[in-house]
Amino acid sequence: MKHVHQRITRAVIGTLLACTVIAVTAQPAAADGPLQDKTSQEVLDAMSRSSTWGHPDQYGEFTGMQRYAAGNYQAAMKYFLIGARYADKLSQLSIGLMYLNGQGVQKDPVTAFAWIAIAAERQYPQFLATRDSVWAQLDAQQREQAKAMLEKLYPEYGDPTAKQRMAMELRWTRSELTGSYLGFGSDSVTSLTPEQFNGTGPMPACGAKTIGGAAITGCGNLYASWRWDPKQYFAARDGEWTGTVHVGALKKVDASQLPVKQTDQQKDIQ
Repeated sequence: MKHVHQRITRAVIGTLLACTVIAVTAQPAAADGPLQDKTSQEVLDAMSRSSTWGHPDQYGEFTGMQRYAAGNYQAAMKYFLIGARYADKLSQLSIGLMYLNGQGVQKDPVTAFAWIAIAAERQYPQFLATRDSVWAQLDAQQREQAKAMLEKLYPEYGDPTAKQRMAMELRWTRSELTGSYLGFGSDSVTSLTPEQFNGTGPMPACGAKTIGGAAITGCGNLYASWRWDPKQYFAARDGEWTGTVHVGALKKVDASQLPVKQTDQQKDIQ
């Protein structure tokens, strides 16, 4: 299931990113709003049927994307911040892009860069290209402000803290696993929406496709080691973003002047 999850997210989550980098790529926004194309809708539907129990990073990311697609940017920001606290790089990138585009917040390229720089610390190619493009747009004063903002945000949201926070959540939840004691199948212990989470909303039908490629009700492997071992889990999530990508026309920048270098500090979770 891990490899299916990687293939799906690499192919279709990239589409979501492509839809949100309007300011970076200078592409016009779709007339019918963000993430309304068929592929994005399929991904969003899969997210809504995917278990996020014990994975607050994915809960924040998936719910944030749902709210973003609905045009509820303030709610999207709220959930992306949840994902960001648990080391979810797409959530952190989305926050930065929302500041860049002025979606739900006032346009602020300085804060946008700081968030995007944190999102890029694991060297995902597309994230690095986005970071460098935003940096190239800042003037000298803004660059100094961006460095200061990055120093302010990084202790809370950077990997040294956020990955440890996520690792603790994974280990705690793994210790609580006792089977399908909530009455759902092994890949549907909970679902995306708060309504489904608290029992006031209907659960997806058996056999519905999830973001992991498994079918709801017993078809996924809730106990797979990669879902709960921090080192394996982060490796799987990082694998979603590796590969050759294209963001658009970029300006050449001096990498030595970037506040986050190519040798960003990162510790493996043991």
